[in-house]
Amino acid sequence: MTEQFNINQFNCSINGKGQTLIWAHGSTGSIQSEDAIGLYAWHRFPKKLQLIRYDAVGHGLSSAGKCVEDYLWPELANDMISIATHFNATPSLILGGQSMGSATCLFAALKHTHKVKGLILMNPPTAWHARAVQVGEYHKMAKAARIFGGKGLAKINAKHWDKLLPSWLINGHEHSVLGMLDGLKLMTRQTLDHLFRAAALNDLPSKQQLAELTMPTLILAWHGDKTHPIETAIQLHATIPNSTLHIADSIDEVNEWPELISEFCLCL
Repeated sequence: MTEQFNINQFNCSINGKGQTLIWAHGSTGSIQSEDAIGLYAWHRFPKKLQLIRYDAVGHGLSSAGKCVEDYLWPELANDMISIATHFNATPSLILGGQSMGSATCLFAALKHTHKVKGLILMNPPTAWHARAVQVGEYHKMAKAARIFGGKGLAKINAKHWDKLLPSWLINGHEHSVLGMLDGLKLMTRQTLDHLFRAAALNDLPSKQQLAELTMPTLILAWHGDKTHPIETAIQLHATIPNSTLHIADSIDEVNEWPELISEFCLCL
C-alpha cells in the first residue's frame, strides 16, 4: 500500500501453530474462491504449521486500493510481509502463492531475503518478453472491466473456460470450477480497472535478480494454460539455484500438489 499499513484493511485467516507459511492468491481470486474450487485442500494442511492466508488489496473482503500503484507487485509484496509481521509470524517465513501471489512472493523474497526460508510458486504468470507483448490485452481487459464490472466479467468468463484453464482441469473439477469466479464477482469496476492497468505495468524481477535467491523453492505449473505458461516456470527453475519444478499433465498430478506443499514446508 502507498499509505501506512493498516491490518484492518485486510481479511485474514490464520490456522495452526509453528513454522509459518503465508499464502497469497491469484489475481481476482480470494480466500473464498480458493476454498470453493477445492484444489488447495487447505483443510488438510498440517496443524503443526501456521498457515496465514489473506485477501489481497481490492480482493475478496479486503479494502480496495486507492490507485493503480497499490496493485503493483512490489506493493503487494510489502503487504505480505506487513501482514506476517503483524501476526508475529515465525522469524523465518515460507512464502507461497498462486499466479499474482507467486509474483508477490518473489518481490518479497528479494526485499526481505533474511526473513525467507522457502518459496512456493504455483502457476507463475506470464513474464518478461511474453508479458511485454500482452500489455495491450491488459488495457483491453481494463476497458471491459469498466463496462461490465466483476459480475459481468464473471458471466463472460463462465462461457469461455477453455480460454482460461486446461480442459483436463475443467473436467476434473467440473462441479467446483465455477468457484474460481467467486472472487471476481465481488470486485468493483474501479478496482478491476486499477488491477488490470497495474497488470500492464507489472513484470517479474529480472533473471539476474532472481539468481540471487538461494532458499529452497518449489515451483508448480500445469500444461495448457496461456495465462500461466509453463515457459515461465521452466525459466524460473533454470534461474533460481535451489529450485524444484513439478509440471502437471493431468488432474491426478494436480491433486498431489497439496501434499507436495505440505511436505515441502515440513522439511524446511
